[in-house]
Amino acid sequence: MFRNYFLALIPLILGWSSSPILAQQDTTSSTADTTSIAPKPSPFQHTIEPSIGVTIQSNSSADSDALSAVWVVGLDANFFCDGEPWQFGAKLHAIYGQQSSETGIPRTIQDDLIASVTPSRTVLPALHIRLFLEMAGETQMAKGVAGDSSPTKFLDPVFVYQSLFLGRRFEDAADDGSWQYDLTTGVGYALQQTVAQNFILAQNRNIQITAQNPLSSVQNEITLESGYSAIVDFNLRDNIGQDLQFTSNWKTVAINRITGDSLPHASTFFENARVTSLLLVGFVYHFIGISYSGNLTYDRNVSLRRSLEQSLVFGFKVTL
Repeated sequence: MFRNYFLALIPLILGWSSSPILAQQDTTSSTADTTSIAPKPSPFQHTIEPSIGVTIQSNSSADSDALSAVWVVGLDANFFCDGEPWQFGAKLHAIYGQQSSETGIPRTIQDDLIASVTPSRTVLPALHIRLFLEMAGETQMAKGVAGDSSPTKFLDPVFVYQSLFLGRRFEDAADDGSWQYDLTTGVGYALQQTVAQNFILAQNRNIQITAQNPLSSVQNEITLESGYSAIVDFNLRDNIGQDLQFTSNWKTVAINRITGDSLPHASTFFENARVTSLLLVGFVYHFIGISYSGNLTYDRNVSLRRSLEQSLVFGFKVTL
């Protein structure tokens, strides 16, 4: 009788002992499937690119030897956080170049400091329309001249604007990461402030500035203006060969100041506008690169003529 009970319990004993083994096998299988899933790409993108270039020139003659050097240092930094419905971008462009010689005073050949912060939010998902708020400032870092040979210094003058505009952001990238681009464009309305301490605005340069008639009685320290705005921002990065990279960045901002109650006439649109266009193009092989920088500015507060600063630099450039 005891033998019959023991034989009846054998299937139950085998069943209980086999269930943990089966459970362990299932757990191992699910773990393998989990590790095979590719991680999601990070929503944060950032680059920091310092650069330096130096050109040395020696002129020798029978009675004298002259040694001169042109050096340019730059820093470009970008940060972008991708998300839905919110996105956030920030940019910094700084470049300073000087020509120095043994026989003359050092001369600044390029001096720009431009920073911008641009949050945005999707407002029309079906059309991929976003509402952008761009806050930007532009100035220079050292004493120099601007416009019609007017003296300048750090934060004098400084141009600040806040533009609220509707637009779209297009972006695409290769699956292997060899290239990527993004394009932001839109139109809206902007507020602009021109902050000047000792800098004289172009419309006030025909006025005699004396102790009896100081600058503070001629112009305010902050000039407030507003008008329609248009913005185009394009960025491209392409690995065109082994260890050879091509980059291109182009940003143009136009703010048409409204001077009266009526809409601006087409013939006076650019006369009343502040237009800035920054173009950066470069090739980098390992850490050696050649880069072009062009900054075009038209602003009647600075000068009635356009200003164009350009530099072509061969030197060292790294991406952090």
